[in-house]
Amino acid sequence: MSKALDDLLTQLPQWLGKFTQCLTHPSQVLNEHLTMATAPQGEGKPEAKPVPDGVSFLILSFAVAAGVSIAFPVPSMTPLAAGQAEGALTQSAAVLRNLFVFLAAAALLHGGSKLLGNRQAFAGFFGAVARFGGATLVLLALAGALTNVGMADPVVARNWQQLRQAAEPMGPEAKALLCLVDPETGQLPAGMPANSIPLPKPEELAQAQALFLDTMTRPMFLIAVGLETACLFALSLWLGWVWWRYLRVSGLSQARALAASAVGSAGLGGGYLLLTLIDSGQMSSQLMQTCT
Repeated sequence: MSKALDDLLTQLPQWLGKFTQCLTHPSQVLNEHLTMATAPQGEGKPEAKPVPDGVSFLILSFAVAAGVSIAFPVPSMTPLAAGQAEGALTQSAAVLRNLFVFLAAAALLHGGSKLLGNRQAFAGFFGAVARFGGATLVLLALAGALTNVGMADPVVARNWQQLRQAAEPMGPEAKALLCLVDPETGQLPAGMPANSIPLPKPEELAQAQALFLDTMTRPMFLIAVGLETACLFALSLWLGWVWWRYLRVSGLSQARALAASAVGSAGLGGGYLLLTLIDSGQMSSQLMQTCT
């Protein structure tokens, strides 16, 4: 463990230089990886390895993003009564999910560009994806950490914790209610007494609603939401620009690049729908396990 930590700290300065280069000179990074895969190897020159280099950067970026998520956890994702190990596992799982989603999105976009005539080598593409994907993981973790700005307001921190404590007992009640619903009709059994339906008390719902509205209108909370939204919007623009540069460097005309982007966007929409169905299937399966 100590050796792994030493290796990680030794590579951090080099990683930080590459990370900064991704943010400030993305076009240069893109050109380097694409030309590295196709450049002829002269005698005496070191062999170019775009895939191993990119993967090494991606692995280190994952470790950094997981560290940021653990050190500055998103308040809504931190378990109420969890040990340190469980909380760290929750944050690391979120980073790992972001990694797989980004890689799948990149594969869909690249497949769409292939249909429109992109002949770029896979090694250069994957090396670039690993570089920009690693930077994206860290930026997403930093954007999530900005939600803690809202917790600087003691009222927001208190309300947020009370909301989570109020919502926790409602979970089993909602599951019990869903278990009573007929999966085919979506209705409760006919003739079921109203007092036997597990519903939260109206006064508890009203109190939770008042806490929620009070939290949503606090200045520090609005500042935190605004900062996170601005960072995510800037990240989307940055990734969009990198994708456009990749298509242009690959030799596609503006018309073909636009068509490839449209095809890729359609693929992303289908992928998002599939991911939503997978999540829904998991939730439904977990619910049915509690009903039996």
